[in-house]
Amino acid sequence: MKIFFLFLFLSVFGTYAQKSLKDSTVRNILVGLNYKANLTGGDLADRWGFNNQLGLDFDCKFKNNLTVGVSGGFIFGSKLRDTTIFANLYNSFGTITSSAGQEADVLFLMRGASAYGTVGYVFNKLGNNPNSGLWVNFGLGYLVHKIRIESLFDVVPQLEGPYRKGYDKLTMGVSSKQFIGYLYQSDYRLIKFYAGFEFSQGLTKNVRTYNFDTGGPDNELKLDLLYGFKVGWILPISHRTRGEYYSY
Repeated sequence: MKIFFLFLFLSVFGTYAQKSLKDSTVRNILVGLNYKANLTGGDLADRWGFNNQLGLDFDCKFKNNLTVGVSGGFIFGSKLRDTTIFANLYNSFGTITSSAGQEADVLFLMRGASAYGTVGYVFNKLGNNPNSGLWVNFGLGYLVHKIRIESLFDVVPQLEGPYRKGYDKLTMGVSSKQFIGYLYQSDYRLIKFYAGFEFSQGLTKNVRTYNFDTGGPDNELKLDLLYGFKVGWILPISHRTRGEYYSY
């Protein structure tokens, strides 16, 4: 899928030559691999703490420094705060018992994903060249997250098969995000990156028809907040030919 979007952008915007990024603003494709360290807020903070996000940003920067693109990420963590979800599974010793009658080793992990369409602008007066500077963008899309339950070495009947869906709190909904940071581009293909602060807000709802901890569905609309520092490296898809700089 990622390769498909890459070739789609290349076919639409084509190839053209420019002597240097320092000369003037150019149209180019920014394919960024990124990492974000997330803190949680709103209703999400009641369930999860710190988490990580690995993602891909795919933007076209036009000659007027307007950017349009798509962004997606995989969210993962292990700081589960709301242990009441599994309260009925714990015995008097505070452990979960396996089918063999022994203490089970069960992990409760955060898994999620996000996808956005984005639009932004690069303020190059604050940059090292006409194609760099303060980068501000906004996105609208979708957020989904759940509890991944892992018991690799023990069998816990209450957490096997379809029963897991009654505990995993699968939650999803529309989301928006804002990013403000610095975009750095140089004529050296390997030295292109961006870094800054990103804040996202999701209006989500639990989509499971039955939750064991509440004895039914959860139809309450939730505000899930994620915020933190994001840094990305731009893949060197541009190249030099006959002493000229080519950008896609």
